[in-house]
Order: sequence, then structure tokens, then C-alpha cells
Amino acid sequence: MNAERLRALALDLNRTAPRSPRAALGNFPAVAARLVDKCRAELVARGGAYHYNCPMDRKFFAVSGLDAGALREFIATGASDAEVAAWMSENAAAPQKKITDWSQRFLANPLWRLLDFEDWLHVRTASRKPKDRQ
Repeated sequence: MNAERLRALALDLNRTAPRSPRAALGNFPAVAARLVDKCRAELVARGGAYHYNCPMDRKFFAVSGLDAGALREFIATGASDAEVAAWMSENAAAPQKKITDWSQRFLANPLWRLLDFEDWLHVRTASRKPKDRQ
């Protein structure tokens, strides 16, 4: 494991939010970039209120056929976004069309927009906390 590289890539989710579930990662149009951010943050104890392999992540894993534990192990090596995207493409059990179709349905659901508000609120609240309480 390249701990230094992992720490450099990991966001501090106590102070910021992961990428939007609509942010693409390689051939994965939805959710993947966000779950990578959450995984990296958890691996370096900076996950805050966000959790890797949450129900939304599990929906992605179920559709793609990726194993959450195996992906976590790969991310722990300090892999870059490009390396993670390539690993995911190589290891996905589902055809790309199935993943893309699911992503389009996911992105069309307006309820997932609530995550934008939740992330905004999280960042706004975190910025108001005194530094010694974080």
C-alpha cells in the first residue's frame, strides 16, 4: 500500500463533501466517483458522516457486479482515479450497457438531487464549527 499517495488523494469529509453522484469516473457515469472519495476518506480516517458501501453504493455494486471489499483493497494501494476506473472496467461483471442504462435511470431520478442539498449543508455546517471541535 502506498499510504502517502492514498492520504494525498483522500478528501477530508469532515470538512468537505465527496464528489456528486452525477460525477463520472471513466466508463461509469454515476455514483462511482463519489464512492471512491468515501472509500479513500474512510481508509485514512477522514470519512466523517459519509460511509463507503452505503445503500446507494450497494445499488451500484449490485448493478455493476463489482465487489465492494475487492475495490476497497485496490483503492487502499493508493490508486489514482484513472487506475481505479480501469480496475473497475476490468472487474465489472455486468456489461457496460447495463451499467450505463442503470446510471441514466439513476441520474433521471430527482430524489437523488437531495444529496446535493445534504452535501451543501454538510460543508456549510463544517465550515462554521470551531477548528478545535472538528
